[in-house]
Amino acid sequence: MAPIELTNLSSNWKVLQKRLQASKSAQPSTAPPADADKALLKRKRSGKTSEEHATQSPTGAVKKISDKQRKRQKMEEPAAVGASLKQHDTKSLSRSVSMPSLKHSSLLASSKRAAESISVLTPSADFPDIENEGVSEKALPAKYIALDCEMVGIGPEPKKDSALARVSVVNYHGHQIYDSYVQIPEKITVTDYRTDVSGIEPKHLRKDVARPFKEVQDDLKVLLAGRILVGHAVKNDLDVLILRHDKRYIRDTSKYSKFRELAQIPGRTPSLKTLADKLLGVEIQVGAHSSVEDARATMALFRLEKEGFDLEVRERYGHINVGATGAEVDVGGGEPTKRKNKPRKKKKKRN
Repeated sequence: MAPIELTNLSSNWKVLQKRLQASKSAQPSTAPPADADKALLKRKRSGKTSEEHATQSPTGAVKKISDKQRKRQKMEEPAAVGASLKQHDTKSLSRSVSMPSLKHSSLLASSKRAAESISVLTPSADFPDIENEGVSEKALPAKYIALDCEMVGIGPEPKKDSALARVSVVNYHGHQIYDSYVQIPEKITVTDYRTDVSGIEPKHLRKDVARPFKEVQDDLKVLLAGRILVGHAVKNDLDVLILRHDKRYIRDTSKYSKFRELAQIPGRTPSLKTLADKLLGVEIQVGAHSSVEDARATMALFRLEKEGFDLEVRERYGHINVGATGAEVDVGGGEPTKRKNKPRKKKKKRN
């Protein structure tokens, strides 16, 4: 092909333009179908107002949704009323979804008692769950409260060494009365967030989101004082909080005699998931755990056998009047970390 002369560039360009125009005119015009025009019209906003949108339900009724409802409002942390003054910094909060799914009916004969217990698992519309709220401004504690903690792995052996990452507490009715992420001490390095199980991510433990350990510990001291603590293997939660609670005022679902009979391996401690499945007929801990959901499940199990729990405590410690004496809370020594103990090997008897 011969090179194009610069002097003939403009004339060649004009010839090319004429050829292109001739080819376009020869092609038939393809107009968009009528259905496409209708689809485009449906996506347009109504010209009546810029603040409302119209949506049509399956029944044909048209509902108006405002722009304000469509936007996610940024929530601000309310001031807590615990042992220490809360910082009024804006935290990233969201409503937690912690509703287990019903699988089958309860194994218990009393359907009424089972229904009352299962109702605890449903978050209340009047007392909604607010993630990382601290001490609730609406829900109040009473005689019984349930506690659950989430932990992360630390150090070179993250499967054995744990640090406190989240604390949740609910009252007798299952209303969230406390929820907080907890800062990890600066000298401690998180090597496994255990997100698949704990639900904890690095963003949850930032200093502008999580609260200092001492602040959380002080809040829990106030909530526990003079109350009966419900939990599942609750000693682990108290150890990582470096708190001590009178054993007479503890109701542990992992140690209750009737519940221990349901362990998959005789003599072992039944898991909370197993107890909720067999006794309440619900499935919990699907995916990442929620400390709020676990605390509710523990309270539901306790309410299922409340009289039996109290009877076992009376047989062991005698009659207890919480209102008269009050359950004291002590602060133990050590660090806000926990090391998983190795199971002891049974010594063989010599003949």
